Amino acid sequence: MSPSHFARPLAMTFMALVFGVSGSVQEGVAQISIGDEACSFSSVIDLRTGLPSSAATLFGEASATQIIFAGERHGTPEHVQLATCLLAAKDGSRPPVLALEHVPANSQSELDDWRRNHAFDPNLLADFVGWEALGWPDYRIYRPLITEAGQIGAHIIGTDQPAPGAGGPARETLLEVAPAYGLQTDDIVAAWVPDMIASHCDLIDDEAATRIALTQMERDSIMAGRLIAGRGRGPTTLYFGGKSHTRIDLSIPYLIARTDRPPSMLSVAAFTEDEWETVLQGTGVLGLRGVYDYAVIAGQSNPTDEALCEDMRSMMGR
Repeated sequence: MSPSHFARPLAMTFMALVFGVSGSVQEGVAQISIGDEACSFSSVIDLRTGLPSSAATLFGEASATQIIFAGERHGTPEHVQLATCLLAAKDGSRPPVLALEHVPANSQSELDDWRRNHAFDPNLLADFVGWEALGWPDYRIYRPLITEAGQIGAHIIGTDQPAPGAGGPARETLLEVAPAYGLQTDDIVAAWVPDMIASHCDLIDDEAATRIALTQMERDSIMAGRLIAGRGRGPTTLYFGGKSHTRIDLSIPYLIARTDRPPSMLSVAAFTEDEWETVLQGTGVLGLRGVYDYAVIAGQSNPTDEALCEDMRSMMGR
C-alpha cells in the first residue's frame, strides 16, 4: 500500500471484516433532544480524572466547545446515536458544522447542492456522495445523524482525502494548506506502529505498519485542514469518524492544537462494551488519559471479529 492513499473500498472492506458492523439498523426521522431517552448514555467516563461522569455533563461541556471530536467503532448504531446527540447539543441560533470522515473532500459541491436544493433529504445524501462505492457500512446506520443534521440545518463537510483522479481539490492541493507533523513525524509514526500491527490482526510487520501509519497521518493532516477551513461555515463543529482520528496525542486534535489560535476542543471516544473490557484488561482507564477526554461505553462489537482474525491467520499460515 502506498503511504499517499488508501485503496478505499479494499481498506474499508478489510475494516468491516476485522472490526465488524454491529447492532441493528436504526432509522431516525425526527429531531432529538439531549434530554431524550436516546441520549441517556449510562456509562460515561471523564478520562481527564479517570472518574465516572454523566451524559448531561458531557453534553453540557460539548455545547460550550468549538470543535467536538466523536470517535466511533465503524458501523455501531449506538455510536452514531452518540454523535447525533452531540450534534443536537450544538444546536443554537446559527447552524453548526458536521464534518464527516466518511465523505471525501471532493464531494463538497454535492453536499452543498444537497443542502441548498434538496431540503436536507437524508435518503438522497448517500446517492449524492456515492456512499456505497466508498465502502462504508450500511448508510441506514448513519441516517439518524444525517436526519438530525437536516433538522437543525447543519452544514455538512466532507473531510477525507479524495481518490486519485476524482474531481474537486487534489490530494496535493489539500496537503499544501493542511497542518503538518513536521519535526514530530518520526515520533508519531513510531507511536502508531504497535497499534497498526494490532489492528491488522498482528499479520503485518513493522515496515507495513509504518506505511499504514504514514497514510493515516496524511489523511489526518488533510482532515485537520478541512476542519480549519470549514469553521467559517458555522460557529461550532462536530467531527465524526473512527476513534483513531480523534486522538489528542496523535491525530487531528493534535494537529489543530498546534496551529495559531487553536479553538477549544473536546475528544469523545465511543467504545463497545467488549472493547472497553479489553481496555480494562490492558492499560486501564489511566492508559487513555491524554488520548481522549471522555469515553462513552455503548453497544456490542460483531462477535465474529476474533474468528475472522483467526481465519485470516490460518490462511496466511500464522
